[in-house]
Amino acid sequence: MYKVLLVDDEAIARMGIRSTFDWEVNGFELVGEASNGQRAMKWVESKEIDILITDIAMPVMDGLELARRTREICPWVKVLLLSCHSDFEYVREGIRLGAFDYILKPMLSAESLKTVLYEMRHSLQKEKEDHRILEQYKEKCSADQVAVMSLPLPADCPPPDKSLHQRIVQQAVEYITEHFTESISLQLVADRVCVSRNYFSEMFKRVTGHNFIDYLITLRVNRAKELLQNPTLKVYEVAEMSGFNDTKHFSKQFKKVVGLTPAEFQGMPRRSAPFN
Repeated sequence: MYKVLLVDDEAIARMGIRSTFDWEVNGFELVGEASNGQRAMKWVESKEIDILITDIAMPVMDGLELARRTREICPWVKVLLLSCHSDFEYVREGIRLGAFDYILKPMLSAESLKTVLYEMRHSLQKEKEDHRILEQYKEKCSADQVAVMSLPLPADCPPPDKSLHQRIVQQAVEYITEHFTESISLQLVADRVCVSRNYFSEMFKRVTGHNFIDYLITLRVNRAKELLQNPTLKVYEVAEMSGFNDTKHFSKQFKKVVGLTPAEFQGMPRRSAPFN
């Protein structure tokens, strides 16, 4: 049973969401409610929630600030933002803060809410399984293996445990795939899978055939290509939503991969836009 916290300053809105469907039958437990972000923090600090559903516009502490603090304290918690506003600034800021999804209140229905909750549950289950596998890696690795993993891998030396390396890289790839729009680095991912930076770099290239930065850029460019199908988005907005902090760098990398500038790609007829 996944524990859900509901935060909205309007009691009638909380009641409406609460009565949308049978939570427990669907595998969720509404463990608490709060009327603003500050009151919700006691639940967050208890680290006893899995999913946070919060309105954005609230007094005392709004939903975006609550999402930011939640990410700092409980990075595993999945955040669903709700709002009456369709202002893109809210969407962009929510994505930057790592929100799992965003639903406009006028569009909220039992079906849309269940769809997002099921996706959140799947993501939580996957992360739990990933953590279990990683713990098995640690137990399996002898002290000698850990010592070896702290050293660079010589080009002419085959990996001592190919299957182990493949599983570690798979763990890394899954993490990168979920977080590539955020500020991640080779060091951060190496730390995530408990090996040294140099060792991970060599191992990643051997298993995937790509170096880390090229792999990351490709994921971000592919996301940008999807976003550029929306003609209302500005290039700088697409850059930020794809994980690029600098628009010029984004445009340079996009053209390097796609052969067109983001503006040129966005202006092409959809049927002829080169997605492959």
